[in-house]
Amino acid sequence: MDWLLRFLEFVLLLIGNIAIGTLGFIPSILITPVNLDRFGLIGGSALSISGEIIGALFGFWLYRYGAKHIPVAWQQSSWFRFFRNQPPASVWWAVLSLRILPFVPSGAVTAGAALTRISALAFFWASSIGKLPAVAIEIAVAFGLVLWLPRSVLYSVLGMCLVILLLIAMIRKRSRKKNAPH
Repeated sequence: MDWLLRFLEFVLLLIGNIAIGTLGFIPSILITPVNLDRFGLIGGSALSISGEIIGALFGFWLYRYGAKHIPVAWQQSSWFRFFRNQPPASVWWAVLSLRILPFVPSGAVTAGAALTRISALAFFWASSIGKLPAVAIEIAVAFGLVLWLPRSVLYSVLGMCLVILLLIAMIRKRSRKKNAPH
């Protein structure tokens, strides 16, 4: 029965990692320490890497599907215009390069690439190869936190960070609604 609970925990964490990778605006550093704490360095790393890669691909498909609903103002931004005006080979290299940098918002890269002619398979490879160094750095930092902090402190800090991020998102959404033309 213990193996069943561990399996369910693994599946739930995998779904959480994929969801975070799909959304692309919640930093995955908030779940990586949990992965490592629950499943060790190898299992936790596998969860983090799988979630990042599969989540990015799901995000790509969702952004591509929703591209016709992206506000015109966003489509006119220099970020999206850069991606939209590039041939697929240039987009591949841009995705790879931007994924290597650990603090570039994943959702912005995914959304930008989804507006181009790059294929899902090409995006998958560029994104996956590019994410590996950034995820390796994240895993190293998170593993250090898991070893250094007591579990109660680690989970408290992660929980507070998540709550703060959600509050910031809610405040931003509310202020956008107030400032929107009626």
